[in-house]
Amino acid sequence: MLNWRPVVDYELREIGFRQRAIEFEKRKIAHELRMKQLQKESEQLESEIAQIEKETAQLDELNSKIDALLFNSNTSSSPPRNTQGNSEA
Repeated sequence: MLNWRPVVDYELREIGFRQRAIEFEKRKIAHELRMKQLQKESEQLESEIAQIEKETAQLDELNSKIDALLFNSNTSSSPPRNTQGNSEA
């Protein structure tokens, strides 16, 4: 009977240790899953950013072409000539 209490205490500590180890593994697995999810979301965002940058570059190119066309049409066009239909006599 003298040795009974330390054995029970040891067994209780062992059970508590196992429970903490199981809880730690659960949290570790949940953390790994969350990290994988965040990595996936990060890759998706990077892909979307790359797509937006590509579209922005295309829009910039189109804007410059439009600006060039407008500039060329403004500088090279001459005022319309007066014809019989246009003149007010």
